[in-house]
Amino acid sequence: MKNPFLVYSEEAKTEYVTPLCSVNRSVIAYVPVKGVADDIIGKSANQVFSAGLITQEIKHLASKRGVDISGYTDKELPRFLDDATYSEDIMAKNLADNVVRKFGNRLGIILLTLKQGHELNRRARPDWTDAHWDYWAQLKTVILTGGLSSGLLGRRLKEQILYIFDIAGEKPYNISLFDNGSHLGTMGCSRLLPDECTAAVLDFGQTNLKRSVVKKHRGDISEFIQLKTRPSLYMELDVSDSPENHARAMELHKYLTKVVADTCREAMRSGELCNRVVISIANYTVGNRIFKARGGYAKLFNLSDEYGNLLAHDLSSVLHREMEVRLVHDGTAIGLNFTDSDGAVCLSMGTAFGVGFTDITV
Repeated sequence: MKNPFLVYSEEAKTEYVTPLCSVNRSVIAYVPVKGVADDIIGKSANQVFSAGLITQEIKHLASKRGVDISGYTDKELPRFLDDATYSEDIMAKNLADNVVRKFGNRLGIILLTLKQGHELNRRARPDWTDAHWDYWAQLKTVILTGGLSSGLLGRRLKEQILYIFDIAGEKPYNISLFDNGSHLGTMGCSRLLPDECTAAVLDFGQTNLKRSVVKKHRGDISEFIQLKTRPSLYMELDVSDSPENHARAMELHKYLTKVVADTCREAMRSGELCNRVVISIANYTVGNRIFKARGGYAKLFNLSDEYGNLLAHDLSSVLHREMEVRLVHDGTAIGLNFTDSDGAVCLSMGTAFGVGFTDITV
């Protein structure tokens, strides 16, 4: 069936996804499976499942039960769930089991909600038509990506998803896990580079800026060099056009320009730099336009309605050479890695849910 979440832009000559694709805004008004996650009724998907919520739950239970998690930073805490599964510490093992079961059940119910399209859940999502619900009902494959899909944690979350579908009597999606997917965004963007080039490719996430140098030869990636990640700064969500938000947007822009320029300079050490930079960004994009009401990058709309072109202009000035910048919606960048999976959806699990479609034409 035609994907109702994809729109073609005559101006940009490409397909793009709109904010309608967001899973985060889906509200669970009705749960057909009773007794496993009744506390999430009436809440949106991003209010019940994220890396941050999992981290909070681990810290809460560890404090309550006296489990030592001092060897982990907040960012590393989801890895504790893998480690604790093999631990001889029965309290740590029990804690991990409880967290995985709780959030695996929640993830299963989110997917079950999308699959079944119950009338109450449809009413709670008024921006979707029947076509959007029909798409999720007929969908065959969901590819889970992001740090939470990796290792034993990913496999255990998948088990809980299948458990929820089983007790609901519903045929499950084909759930595919992708390990070590932290650089899927930059890998996907690499497909948009010229066949012969050395280029800077970046991923502007809500938490980190991932950087890489990519070499392509005869259309294939011949070398992928991961550079040191930089933190995402100035990421407060503010969509106003106030002078304060404009000033904050300028600080963010200067920071991003420096990070991209530094990455280009490092690419120059590896070969003759081509003039194109491709960037995955946690925002919806149409050409080089960004959406002015999504996440910390939304404030950049105050500087230009075609932010990618502004970034290219200032990057060219810094590097003293003409540069092009192409912005790509972060979910779409991930989906570009799976174009051989017919009609699948990529669901990245991290700070929030990201959605990418494998049948998009960019």
